[in-house]
Amino acid sequence: MAKRPSRNAQRQSVQIIAGHYRHRRIDFMAADGLRPTGARVRETLFNWLQPHIVGTRCLDLFAGSGILGFEALSRGAQAVTFVEKNPAAAKQLKHNIQQLTIANASVVDDDFRHMVKQPDNYELIFLDPPYALRLLPQLLDAVKIFSPKFIFIEDNQPFADWISERNDYHIHKSKKAGNIYYGLLSPAAA
Repeated sequence: MAKRPSRNAQRQSVQIIAGHYRHRRIDFMAADGLRPTGARVRETLFNWLQPHIVGTRCLDLFAGSGILGFEALSRGAQAVTFVEKNPAAAKQLKHNIQQLTIANASVVDDDFRHMVKQPDNYELIFLDPPYALRLLPQLLDAVKIFSPKFIFIEDNQPFADWISERNDYHIHKSKKAGNIYYGLLSPAAA
C-alpha cells in the first residue's frame, strides 16, 4: 500500500531575499507546475529593478507561491495584485499576506483571463506561467492593456528570437540560469 504524503510534505517554503521582509519565509503548497522562481534569478531580477521598484504597482500573474510579488513588496513596491487560479495556492497567498501583515496586496483567485477584462495600470508585471502551456506570446499581447513599463518573463526555452520578431517589446535585460531563461522586457517605443 502506497504511503500517503503528510500535510507537511505538501507544504514548502521559500525565503524573501532582501528588503523589509528579508529572511521571512513564505509557505506554498506543492502542486503540479508550481515552481517558485529561484533565489539566484530573483536576486538578479531585483538588482535590475532596483532603480525602478520603489512605488510601483505590480501584477503577479500565475503567482503560485507569490515570491516575486512578496519580494517586490519587501523592496518598496506600492502594491501587488496576485492572480492565481489554483484555490489552495490562492488561499495560501492570502494567508501569507495576513502573516506578514501586508495591507497593500490583494489576491484574485481566478484565471488570468479575468484580469485582462479589467484594465488597470501596472508598472511591473511578472509573467511566469507553467512552461508546458506555452502562453508567453499570448500573455504579452494580453498585458498591453495594463501599460506596463517592465515585464519579467521566465521560460525553459530561449525567447530572444521570437521576442525580437514581434517588434512590440524590447529585451531590456536577459540571462540564463541552469535551464531557465529569464528577462526583463519593456514596450518598444511607438
